[in-house]
Amino acid sequence: MFCVGFALFQVALALGAPFGQIAWGGSNAVLPAALRWSSAGAAVYLLFAAAVMEVRAGDWGRDLPRLPFLVFNVILAGQLALNTLGNLATQTAGERFGMGTASAVGCALCLLALKPARRRS
Repeated sequence: MFCVGFALFQVALALGAPFGQIAWGGSNAVLPAALRWSSAGAAVYLLFAAAVMEVRAGDWGRDLPRLPFLVFNVILAGQLALNTLGNLATQTAGERFGMGTASAVGCALCLLALKPARRRS
């Protein structure tokens, strides 16, 4: 659900919601066209990540090989760690504290998901 929530946030940004001060460097309330497209792409990626993490959790695709989903889990944790550092380095308070905290929580959740999933009968 974490990734779905952020995907919805990115969709809102792509559609012109005035939340740009806490995303993409915080320089515009409403994102310019290029960043709107970036938000749309980020939303697609985040929905993909949500689906992969559902497989990783064992909720979907129980018969699929586990290794590719484990690798993606590690990559996503790394991306969120880097995203956290970027958010903490920005000059806007909303992005630094709000999004920095949110991406740190996402990273922690990904790290917790590295624990081997229990097989469900």
